[in-house]
Amino acid sequence: MSDAKGKRDRSPAFPQLSLGEVVERLTTFERYFGRHPASVDKAGLAWGLKQFGDILAALRYFGFVEYGGGANAREVTITEDGRNLLRAQLPATRQEILRKAALRPKEIAKFWSKWGADRRPDPVCLDELVLRNGFSQRGAPLFLRSYDATIAFAQLAETARLAPDSAEVDEDEDGAAGDDEPPARNPSPRRPLPPARGVATMEDERELTTGLLSKDASFRLIVSGHVGVKEIDILIKKLQIDKAILADEGSEEATDE
Repeated sequence: MSDAKGKRDRSPAFPQLSLGEVVERLTTFERYFGRHPASVDKAGLAWGLKQFGDILAALRYFGFVEYGGGANAREVTITEDGRNLLRAQLPATRQEILRKAALRPKEIAKFWSKWGADRRPDPVCLDELVLRNGFSQRGAPLFLRSYDATIAFAQLAETARLAPDSAEVDEDEDGAAGDDEPPARNPSPRRPLPPARGVATMEDERELTTGLLSKDASFRLIVSGHVGVKEIDILIKKLQIDKAILADEGSEEATDE
């Protein structure tokens, strides 16, 4: 009789929670325990949970907590990176910590190096995970969900697209043009992006994404609560309404002139 039934269907280890979910859990943990370490068996008090192994594991995967103490008195402590993330005032500082954390889990870093900023469709990636990388049928879609949400939250795709392709990035650190790039025609001094307005976020708010709108404009999207596909669709509709209003205003101004 085959013993296949008794074998556990396992995938390579990866964080069950995405980076954004982990940051929320870290914030709650710090709010409950402060700067004090927490015994491993009591850590769940921060979230009101009895089963919290996946949360602690994900926090460790991204480098935000570490274990200390003896074998019979293990404690959970927030790492320096975790403290820096919670205390960072500048969005750029916070985002840099998140980008480094996103690639700490081995499997996320592995597939980011393969897939980059524009991965292939889900069915293709799921086959790659299951057929060639040892993921189970159940584990593969869970990993893909965690992977996509983590890459998006850390804005790795935006950084990867802007760095090599943006017309703004055509000089090295010393200000010299790259050897493979022809000199720009009619060069003109570049104006820096306008600084962020220093918008203070409330306790339950977070920065979902930032980016460029033009050479002279950037944006920050501050949200609270759960933001999923439904909420993004509503936001898109609201922006389309604003766009139509601005277009009407522009037409009226042209008529008045």
